[in-house]
Amino acid sequence: MIYQVGNMLLQKTQDVLHGKLNDVIVCQDVAGQGTAYYTVWMIHDRELSKKIMKLFHEETGHARNKFVADYTWKDSYFIVFDYVRERPLERFFTSEISNISACEQMGLNLTVECLAGGVPYPILFLQLKQGQIHISRDRSIYLGYAVDLEEFSENISEKDCATLCAQIVFQYIGKMNTVKATSYKLLEKKLWKGGYQRFTNFYKDLKMASLNLNKEGILTKIRKFLKHNQDRIFRLVMITCILLGLLTLMMIVSQLFFSDVPLFRMFINPFKEIGTESLLQ
Repeated sequence: MIYQVGNMLLQKTQDVLHGKLNDVIVCQDVAGQGTAYYTVWMIHDRELSKKIMKLFHEETGHARNKFVADYTWKDSYFIVFDYVRERPLERFFTSEISNISACEQMGLNLTVECLAGGVPYPILFLQLKQGQIHISRDRSIYLGYAVDLEEFSENISEKDCATLCAQIVFQYIGKMNTVKATSYKLLEKKLWKGGYQRFTNFYKDLKMASLNLNKEGILTKIRKFLKHNQDRIFRLVMITCILLGLLTLMMIVSQLFFSDVPLFRMFINPFKEIGTESLLQ
């Protein structure tokens, strides 16, 4: 199937999902000289089509991730977005995020993407809820558009999105093998008590918590080091004990058979002679 949108001829290359109210497909612009790909929503519900059309056309501000074009065909409303490479955070988290600092930065990057992306809040909420969070190899965060619109609600606000974003970030921080700082525990209490009204509030709190974690006292860092490396420390102590035991056994055997321990000679009367002169004269 080929769809004409302005100067573009969009040929379907992949079916992403089939929902009750919408389908999502990936198309290639065969009219262009390059190999541009697009994610296309095919909305079949008339009332939902009106809401989505109104939402995107009335939204103001810098929206670099907004739709490329939209059009109606037969009984469906089509809306076209730039295609983004699929690297889901939930799948690549373990390989891309190796420590708490990287996890904190991921959370900050996600918050900035939500704040500056220009996506309407009802759509942003679906992107976050349905796992359309992707991470590039340089650990930047971007959002995809393969969403099922059955859960769409016009009443979603920035508070709903910011609170959900915070929940996701804390969920990933909880996966790290580290002791949570007191500041994070306080933020989680704040989250479950009332949520976040704005993304900027959560960004400031997360930034402050990460700074506080990096400024922990030396005793806390030592305790964490001992806890994280307890297996290595145990093995090192065991090896040291074994070596000391072998050395002691060698000394006992030497004393029994030779009535002497060669190792002790260097500590007994070491200064009886200096050069050619004896100190005993």
